[in-house]
Order: sequence, then structure tokens, then C-alpha cells
Amino acid sequence: MVARKLKELRIEHKLTQNQIAALLNISREAYCMYENQKRQLNYESLCVLADFYHVTLDYLFGRSDHPGLAEPLNREETMLLNYYRDLDERGRENILDMARLEYKRAAKAKNFSESAI
Repeated sequence: MVARKLKELRIEHKLTQNQIAALLNISREAYCMYENQKRQLNYESLCVLADFYHVTLDYLFGRSDHPGLAEPLNREETMLLNYYRDLDERGRENILDMARLEYKRAAKAKNFSESAI
């Protein structure tokens, strides 16, 4: 899985094996072995590549379909999440219903303002 993801990311970013090998300070031949599943990258190299491509290690290992790093929650979002988690099922349903209504209202307002341009 890691080998396939690394190759996909390299191609997606229009990079050569030489460029990635230089990033890792290894030969192109060594890097080629990683992409061809003949060797496995060490943890530090995987971290370098994950940071370079702005993906998570879970994405590289195939444990997640979402490549991007999650944006940290701000104080208000954290507080809202904590409140939500403390509610019973009825309370959570009410919050979700309210959020859906607000989302639809905001989408309608956005579409209206964009059509007025």
C-alpha cells in the first residue's frame, strides 16, 4: 500500500524518482526499490515524505482515504464539540437538526448573493 501511494503522490506532483531520492538523501535506485516493494522505508523517511506531500501517515498506509492533515479546532469549535458530546441522544439530534437548517439557510443566501453579481 505504501509503495503504491508514494508512486501516486510522486506522479501527481509531477516529480521524478531522482527528486524524491534527493529529498531523502538516497540514490534513485534505492528509492525505486521502495516504490517497487522490494524494500521498506524507515519511519523517519516516511515522516519526511508525509510532511513533504502534506498527507498523514494513515493515508500512506492506506488506513485513511483522506490525504490531508486535519485543521486543528479553534476554541469555539472545541467548546461546541465538548457540549455536543455531553448531550443525550435527543440533544444531539436537536443540534444536528439546527445545524442542517442553518447550513441550508447559508447555502441559499450564498447562492442568492452569487446570482446577484
